[in-house]
Amino acid sequence: MSGNKQIGVRGYKSRGISLVGCTSLALKIGVYLPEELARRLSRIRSESGVSLSKIVQLALSSYLSTEEFARSESVIAVIGVVYDHTIDDADIRLTDVQHSYLNNVISATHIHLDERNCLLAIFVKGRGSDVEKLFNEIIAIRGVKTARLMPLSTQS
Repeated sequence: MSGNKQIGVRGYKSRGISLVGCTSLALKIGVYLPEELARRLSRIRSESGVSLSKIVQLALSSYLSTEEFARSESVIAVIGVVYDHTIDDADIRLTDVQHSYLNNVISATHIHLDERNCLLAIFVKGRGSDVEKLFNEIIAIRGVKTARLMPLSTQS
């Protein structure tokens, strides 16, 4: 990029985003962060050795994937579930739910955490709304302690 110049794009400045330079490959922006968030970011950056740009790119990508998820026609995601297999046949119910979404469930991995608790990683694809429906059915199962839907990719 030869000589960064301010690009006048209406609306960005009022949102705290300053567009500094743009090429067909990248856009450089300035962002205002609260002091505590900046301190946490600096600590993570120095501990991990990951560049500030890469951290911001990953965070924005994750945020945008989450926001675009439900209306996307094609998504890839992982559903992580920790559950107590001794409660109300939770393991059987989780398997049954997956079988009712055969077009979406690609694969599942089951890990024993201890005598009672298991971790289930379910790899899914398809319409965002269908995957969200599957996730909602999973979290409604008695015995599920925690679950997280992690979008990895979306295409509208």
